[in-house]
Amino acid sequence: MRSFIKQYWASVLWAIVLAVLMLLPQDSFPESKLLSYDKLAHLGVFGILSFLVLLGKRNKEDKVRLENKSLIRTLTICIVYGLVLESLQSVVPGRMTDIYDLLSNTIGAIAGVVVFSTFIKY
Repeated sequence: MRSFIKQYWASVLWAIVLAVLMLLPQDSFPESKLLSYDKLAHLGVFGILSFLVLLGKRNKEDKVRLENKSLIRTLTICIVYGLVLESLQSVVPGRMTDIYDLLSNTIGAIAGVVVFSTFIKY
């Protein structure tokens, strides 16, 4: 477990931050123009999550090229995590599950994998 945390510390920390923010009651957030871009925010934070997971995998695999299986596994983890968080929102006061948020989470996870695969050199 210690090795896992060492390799994936950034993605684990980011996942915890996402869980806290996505599971806070809606009235915990101040009114803001920035929050009106909700779907873009979901896309961005899940893009960051998938990127960080792949960065941890890269370190684990000793800078060996990641296989397609690792990319698909990362996508699956991020999509399922987004689904779980969206589902849990249904029990949080003032929140509800939103299929468009889930779609934004998924697109963000895909974008993070694409950016990682395109720009990170081994």
